[in-house]
Amino acid sequence: MLVGLVTLALVEALTHYGQIYPDSPSYIMAAHFFQGRASGPSNYRLLRPVIPFLASLLNYFFDIRTSFAVVNLTLWSASAVLMFYLGKLLTKSSYSALFSSALFATAVPMLLFAGSVLTDMGGYFFIVLGILLTIKWNVPHASWKRVLLTGLVLSIGILTRESVAMVLIFAVLWMILSKSPISHIITLCIVPLAISFAWSQVLGVSYINWYVQGGLAFAGTHQTLTPLRRIVRILGSILYSFGRYPIVLALSAVGFLQCKDRNYVKIHISILIAAAIIVLAWPVIDTRFSFIFFPSIFPLAGSGLEVVYRLMTNSKFVQTTWPAFSTSPWPRYLLLLLILAVCIFITNFALEAHVSFPWAPYTDPSVRLTDIT
Repeated sequence: MLVGLVTLALVEALTHYGQIYPDSPSYIMAAHFFQGRASGPSNYRLLRPVIPFLASLLNYFFDIRTSFAVVNLTLWSASAVLMFYLGKLLTKSSYSALFSSALFATAVPMLLFAGSVLTDMGGYFFIVLGILLTIKWNVPHASWKRVLLTGLVLSIGILTRESVAMVLIFAVLWMILSKSPISHIITLCIVPLAISFAWSQVLGVSYINWYVQGGLAFAGTHQTLTPLRRIVRILGSILYSFGRYPIVLALSAVGFLQCKDRNYVKIHISILIAAAIIVLAWPVIDTRFSFIFFPSIFPLAGSGLEVVYRLMTNSKFVQTTWPAFSTSPWPRYLLLLLILAVCIFITNFALEAHVSFPWAPYTDPSVRLTDIT
């Protein structure tokens, strides 16, 4: 399963590779900053130093676009594997875990932004890693060492992309619902917040100014919406994040309704609330931001698929016409692959204009070639 999953992720990454968008030149400038070739990028990109720094190291061996692509391709494949283990942890089923991780590796925001010269993939990677560690280590009742290590991982994640703060919000909510010691909650919060604040002080760049100029100013110029239109657009953005048609969201709704473990219900509710807080707090509406609901949506969709399978096996029609359906593991596996193939086909077909190969990567027409060297 893992070999097939990584192969799928690599195929998608190599056919959606190294895209250049209007934000990309400033990230390239951030990478050059770490090489001593630039005084500092505009638009507060150094608040997200991790991906540009890694790309700056690879840039001594590859061109800068390839350097970013290699970093993101590696994180893409690693995230798919982590998503498999997160799905298995939440669903207790390898089939559901494979389904959820494959959906993640082939999702719309992944194909559009994960392999590009941006930091989105790094954010998705640390969201999966942070939530997986928080649950697997049972952070609400873990040792001090594990709480501190989780805080350090979240620190690196937030310095990769600020949206990783949703994991911190999730952890705090789950710790409160699980009646964790207040000292654990405070420790987990202090570590990433202190490190992020210290880094911003070193740079002389304020997160508040970043929020005002990078968020409010952009939204005020390009997304002037009434409150009702804003809600409608956010809902549409969430829908599109998980596919052109609501197949995945419908399966996830089924999966949530059949979830009987109270602790897992708390986990899913905490993830959904944390993601909603970040999405609503950020003024700009985009699928790449709305996608952060995925750590809950995809595992729930995997559970929903199990419900669909059980309904099929228990139906009189199947029991009469194909008695071996419910006893053999292959029909279950083939059903998973069939639905997965349909979802992957729809997503890739809808984004056929965004295919980007290593030898012919996509470059937004508004970006000058002199800005991406």
